[in-house]
Amino acid sequence: MPSGDAAERSPNSPDRPSIDPMQKTRNRRPNSRWPSAIRAGWRWVLTLGLLCACAGMASAEEPPITQHILSLLEAEGFENLHAEEDAEKRVLTIRFENRRYRWEVAGLGVLLALVSREYEGQLVVIPLHTGLPMARIEVSAADYRAFLRGELEGAEFSSRMRVMPTSPESPSASARNASAGRVDIQFAPGLRVNLATPAPPGVFTGAEVRANTSLAVQLGKGLAFEGTYVYPLSNSKPTFSRIAGTWNARLGRNGYFQFQGGRLSHELDGIAAQVSYLSDTGSHHVGASVAQASYPGWKRTTSHQLFYAWRPTGTDLTATISGGRYLRGDQGYSFSIHNGFAENGIEFFYTTTTLSRTTGVVFTVPLGWMRQPRPCPVRMHFKNAFGFAYTDERPYPLDGGLSAPFYDSYQTAIRRWTSAYLRAYVGQMREAGMRWASEPGDGSHRMF
Repeated sequence: MPSGDAAERSPNSPDRPSIDPMQKTRNRRPNSRWPSAIRAGWRWVLTLGLLCACAGMASAEEPPITQHILSLLEAEGFENLHAEEDAEKRVLTIRFENRRYRWEVAGLGVLLALVSREYEGQLVVIPLHTGLPMARIEVSAADYRAFLRGELEGAEFSSRMRVMPTSPESPSASARNASAGRVDIQFAPGLRVNLATPAPPGVFTGAEVRANTSLAVQLGKGLAFEGTYVYPLSNSKPTFSRIAGTWNARLGRNGYFQFQGGRLSHELDGIAAQVSYLSDTGSHHVGASVAQASYPGWKRTTSHQLFYAWRPTGTDLTATISGGRYLRGDQGYSFSIHNGFAENGIEFFYTTTTLSRTTGVVFTVPLGWMRQPRPCPVRMHFKNAFGFAYTDERPYPLDGGLSAPFYDSYQTAIRRWTSAYLRAYVGQMREAGMRWASEPGDGSHRMF
């Protein structure tokens, strides 16, 4: 017999697999295509469902743009933060309070730089003071980025930036990184010179260097407390030059109010209040103040003055005229001119009353670093500014023309959060944004 694969095998050979007709029937694929199409359709449905679920999980894990921006601003040290985006996702409104940067202009420049690199659209920025809205600033994020890159000139950017008063309404949601209850301990040198004889009550004759330590607390919306302890290094005794509580409030869109009570200044005890109205541009400021306060040995009387201040747009020059009844009971008027150079300032004034005529000059210089420590429950830093005043009263010192001072930074914020002031310093705003809001790890401090 032939051998090999060509040889026939017996049907019962164990090397030949048996064939079961029923098994063929069970393993045969159906001829119809519909069940196959149904199975393929279900596969597509399951795949799309999984993709949608994954996308939903990713979007749930990604925080909204408002929360992302608030986290950036909180990390930078801004306080009383609140952000809200309109329904069309085109306008972002941010409320913030700046106690991180010594100068308001620098704080605004940094905040706009941080936000504009994260958001496309219109920015509405509302700066606060003790939780109170001070102004409404509108600027396009694209315009500010172009301004930082140098593609937009300062004058053009200034014309596109809108600065206007704002109403005192507050959002219903609580603020993030709230400032209430936080304590600031501030240090500043002092210099006092008195060459007049006889000296006013409680005031020495001569000169002395002083070490001033202040404690300031924000108690709540519009409420603050400040105390300053003066330690002379030579002549007079240590004393509290100021222990006062302050209540600040907004009156409508253009109105401002402040009340303070306690030790208002060195040896001056009493209460004082001021109400004022600011024009939309900030060029015109009119108001009235009233006080019941006195120095040791004086009869406490009620003093009151009216004032009007004018500031031309685009320059840091302010002319003020005031008049009324002063602390000693004398009546008269005062005129002053203040010229600012960023945070530096020089002011000349002349006061004439029924008691005397006084001329003087006040110098103000910044103190400490521009970027202060981040706000926390208790922080220590230098005071924002140091001021020195020289006066000459004739025919001899009679303490004429004295009024209760309003030292709180609320008055400074009223004057600076205006179109007339901010437009004068758009260049410094750009420098602050370029320097302090650099990208992480960028040692050159440039953003774009």
